Amino acid sequence: MKIKQNIFRKTTLLLFSVVITSSFVGCVGSDTFRDDLPDSNSKADTIFPEANFDYTADQTDFTIINFTDLSTEASSYLWDFGGGETSTDRDPTFQFSGEGTFPVTLVSSDGNGVTSTVTLDVVVVDELVAAFQCPDFLCDPRTPWAGVDRGTTSSYSASSSPTPPEDNGAAKLSSSSNFLDQSIRVVSGATYEITFWYVSKTTGTSAGTLLIEDADTGDDFLLQEIPLTDQASSYVQTSFSFTTGDDTENMRFNIEYAGTECRFSKISIDRLN
Repeated sequence: MKIKQNIFRKTTLLLFSVVITSSFVGCVGSDTFRDDLPDSNSKADTIFPEANFDYTADQTDFTIINFTDLSTEASSYLWDFGGGETSTDRDPTFQFSGEGTFPVTLVSSDGNGVTSTVTLDVVVVDELVAAFQCPDFLCDPRTPWAGVDRGTTSSYSASSSPTPPEDNGAAKLSSSSNFLDQSIRVVSGATYEITFWYVSKTTGTSAGTLLIEDADTGDDFLLQEIPLTDQASSYVQTSFSFTTGDDTENMRFNIEYAGTECRFSKISIDRLN
């Protein structure tokens, strides 16, 4: 009987030990420790932000610079314009004191707090620099591309497939009600080159009708059909050159739908002389 009592006591201690151990393991698996453990099927973050930006001068005041964020995989932004001046806007506007070269820094961050930094020298000069509004086609509303007195504020559909270049948006023209129409200030007697990316369906005769003219007089600088792309799965780059008139102050850029669905992206204008 004495032997049985000893066995019973040892069994009781063993069971009590198991209960305590189970309770402790249960705490480890509880919500108390959940934040310290990776979720099921979670993956490490392997795509990090890369900071980049572009800028254009305001067409009425050369000291006002409009910045455009070109960062990838970023969701928050910190701009440093020097002299303690900063901004957290994605696409800020800043007025410099006058002509000169000013280093501007952009720190782009993703949702996990990973950052990327880039510093570029911003050159501010007292001359007219032609520039399109909404060159990435991501603006909301889309009024910069709706022309003047054409009865709409949205003349195209947004498109993300196929993927536009460099995280730009894209303007899809797929019916006669779709077009791109914008007038900007330019220098008279100057030669410019307009560059954009586009992709079209391969059936039809034209990806669109391109018109570049004096916005005030209607004199044509260039009028031609845009050729279809060889395939419909990726964008191609194209450029068109023209020379403004001796009295030209404003240039109108216009693409009309020509019967074939087409997408346009990342447009820019550069002076050649």
